[in-house]
Amino acid sequence: MKLIERYIFSRVFVLSVATLVVTTTIALTTQVLLRVDLLSSTGQSLLTFLELAGLLVPSMFIIVAPFALMIGAAQTLTTMNADSELAVMEASGASPGLTARPILSIAVLFSIATLLMNLYAEPWANRHLRDLLHRASADLFSAAVQSGSFHKIEDGLYVNIAEKLPGGRLGGIFLSDQRDQSIELIYYAKHGEFAESDGRDILVLSDGELHRKNTANDQVSVIRFTTYGLDLSQIGGSDDGRSERFYAKESPVGPLLSLGPDDPLYQEHESAVRKEIAKRFSLWLYPFLFGLITVYFLGRAHSNRHEQVWSVVTAAGIAFAIRGFSFYSVDQAGTSRAMEIASFAAPIGGCVLFALLLLTNWTFRAPRWLIDQSDRLLSGTETASAAMRNWLTGRTDVGNRGAR
Repeated sequence: MKLIERYIFSRVFVLSVATLVVTTTIALTTQVLLRVDLLSSTGQSLLTFLELAGLLVPSMFIIVAPFALMIGAAQTLTTMNADSELAVMEASGASPGLTARPILSIAVLFSIATLLMNLYAEPWANRHLRDLLHRASADLFSAAVQSGSFHKIEDGLYVNIAEKLPGGRLGGIFLSDQRDQSIELIYYAKHGEFAESDGRDILVLSDGELHRKNTANDQVSVIRFTTYGLDLSQIGGSDDGRSERFYAKESPVGPLLSLGPDDPLYQEHESAVRKEIAKRFSLWLYPFLFGLITVYFLGRAHSNRHEQVWSVVTAAGIAFAIRGFSFYSVDQAGTSRAMEIASFAAPIGGCVLFALLLLTNWTFRAPRWLIDQSDRLLSGTETASAAMRNWLTGRTDVGNRGAR
C-alpha cells in the first residue's frame, strides 16, 4: 500500500470507527431505555445493565456499520477536496483507484465483521438476552413481596402478595392475567412458595381458586385447587430460553441451514426461517455497497463547493433508499418469494452497478442548473420563491423552444 493510500486508510478508518462507537452507543442507549423499567423494578445491579447493553451490541453493529463507514469516508473525502488534496492527486496523474482502494479495503473489513456478527455473535446474544429478560421478569415477584402492593409485571399482568411468611413462604397471593384478549384469568391463593423443576422457576400456589372469564360471552368458570404450579418462565413471554421452542433469530447458523423443506420444524416455522436466512446472508453486503457509493460520488475532485454538497446529498439519498428497501424486503422475505429474492438482489445489484461505474470512469456531475440555483440561493442574491419562479420559467421556455 502506497503512502497516500495509507494516509487515506488511516483517516477513514479512525473516523469510521469513532462514528461507529458513537452511533452504536446512542442506539444502545435507546434500546436499554426501552427495558429500563423492567430491570429497575426488580432491583437489578449495574452489571446486569452492562450485560444487557453488551448483548445488544451485535444487533446495533449490523445496523450502524454501513452508515458509520459512509460518514467516515465522506468526511475524509470532503475534507481532502476542500484542502485541494484530491485536485493535486488528479493533476499529478494519480488513478481513481488510489482513492478507492483504501476505502474499499475498510469496507471489506466491515463487511466481514458484519457477516461474523450475523452468523455467530447475534444469535448467541439473542439467546442470552431472552434468558436475562425472563430472569428479570421472574424477579418481579420478589419486588412484589417487598412492596406488598399491586405490581405490574407487564402489560395486562399484575400481582399482589400480602406478606412473606417464615420459611420463605408467601401469604395472600393475588394475580390478574389479562394478556389474552379473549380470556381473563384471576388467581387467588392463601399460600405459595418458589420451587424449581427441570431448570424452571415455579410458583406453587396452595389452597386457592382460579377464575376464568371468557370475554366473548362473559361466562365465568371457577376452579378450586389444593396446589397449582405457575411457571414463571412464561412471565414476559410464552416460553423461556431453556425450552425446546424454536426461535429462528437465536438458532446457530448450522442448524438453521440444515432444516430442509421436509423437516417438520421448517414446515412449522418456514416464514421465520426464510426471513432469518435472508437477513443473515444479505445485510453483510451493505458496508461494501456503501463504500462503493461513497467512492463513486465523492472520490473525485469537485471545483464547485455546491457541486460537492449535491454529490454528498445524492450519495446519502441513494444509500438510504437502498437500505430502507432492504429493511422492508427482509421483513417480508418470510411471506413473499419475490421479496426474498429482492433482499439479495438489492445489495448485489448495487455493488455490481457502482463497481462498473467506477471501472468505466463514468463521472457523476450534478445538473448545471441545480448548481447555479444553489449558488444564487445560498449567496443571498435571490430569494427561494424567486429562485423557484425563475427555474419554472426557464424550464417552460426550454419546453416551448423544443416544441417549436
